[in-house]
Amino acid sequence: MEALPVELLRLIYSYCDSPSTRALREVNSTLANVGYEYLLPPSFTVLSYRNDIDRLHNIALHHQLRGSIETVVINLSDLDDYDARHAAYGRHFLQLPEDRSDVLSAAFVEFEKIKHGRKSMAQFHTRRDDLREALSSLPNLKHVEVTFTQCPLDNQVLREVYEVPGCRRMNRAAAYQNLEAIIFALHSVRLSSFSVDRFPLEIFKIPDQRRHWFTHAQSFASLSRLNLTIDPSGLQGPASAVKAVNGLGYLLQLPKNLQHLKLAFHPYNSWDSKFVLSFRDMLNGFRYSQLTDLTLEGVSCEEEDLRDFLALHASTLERLRLGGRGLAKPFSASTGGVHLHEGTFKSLFTALRTKMSKLERIHLEGIFECEPHGFSSHESYNFYPLTDESWEPVPRPGWVRASRKTISCQPFEEYILLGGMYPGTLLAQQDD
Repeated sequence: MEALPVELLRLIYSYCDSPSTRALREVNSTLANVGYEYLLPPSFTVLSYRNDIDRLHNIALHHQLRGSIETVVINLSDLDDYDARHAAYGRHFLQLPEDRSDVLSAAFVEFEKIKHGRKSMAQFHTRRDDLREALSSLPNLKHVEVTFTQCPLDNQVLREVYEVPGCRRMNRAAAYQNLEAIIFALHSVRLSSFSVDRFPLEIFKIPDQRRHWFTHAQSFASLSRLNLTIDPSGLQGPASAVKAVNGLGYLLQLPKNLQHLKLAFHPYNSWDSKFVLSFRDMLNGFRYSQLTDLTLEGVSCEEEDLRDFLALHASTLERLRLGGRGLAKPFSASTGGVHLHEGTFKSLFTALRTKMSKLERIHLEGIFECEPHGFSSHESYNFYPLTDESWEPVPRPGWVRASRKTISCQPFEEYILLGGMYPGTLLAQQDD
């Protein structure tokens, strides 16, 4: 077997699971050397309650292992203990008491281990120099994901609890420091994708934080994919919102070659609300010359402003998702739609049909509503999802029922792409 070409040995390794890889490496020195690159999966997860920064640092300094890591996931999620226990009890209320007690006790024993681990470990942001050395030493690192909402354990009860937005906890001051440490660590890294699933927007109104992000965000320049879910609930007053959005706009203009952009707003202080946004003020006419995929969720804007922003990308945009799940509870209808405080969806969708010549797919999800300026202009829809963000079909959700008046967006997609009669008119007649 030692005489086989290296390419053939790599092909063999590509079919091995982790135990088989370790066993195969023990056969001889040739297989051991070739098998180094298959010891580690391409994705490495950093958990704040474990010594994962040291582990990543050691991998990054190992000349045969560091090439394996392509994605780093930094999990900073936390739970509110009181709300989490009540939510878990509610989800398992129908179980026999003794079974429920066993299941919940086992889950929260694991949760207590997380809490204990956090207390015994140095705070994440204090390790920013080690994190920077590690990330800059990974030659194939292309993707970084930061999550404040995903369960860090393989535990069904805790995964269910993390799906309830009210159970998620964020220490906002600590989040500022942790995100500051991450962007500092990425200073010299050329990334292809970056995502944060709960970004406190007020970070851009704090002068020191603002300067820090603008100084160290060079890695954004190489991005082809950017996924930002913004939490604006820490803003206080219109002036702070204007300054924060201005800072967000500066950051959004750094990745000039972006192909995939998701911009979602999840206001944790009012789950059903939409964030008032002006694309004109935020981006000042900036255009992504290669943008093919765009997702906008949880915004309140003017129809003309949104239409102009989309029209800027008419020559490249192929797939458009408006709305999303938002901060809906697991068995509730999606809330992350779009609100128009000026204009109508009929006018918007008609403009898309005529101006977006490259558009191949469009998907609508959540609550869509425009301000009523007369009976004929008022539109309100609640769309359930047909596909996931990879455009793969999803089963019809169990929470879809007639009493919620949830509908499919397929007639609207067909209208925008193929023409015909506007489906909203027929739906309005049915509701009368």
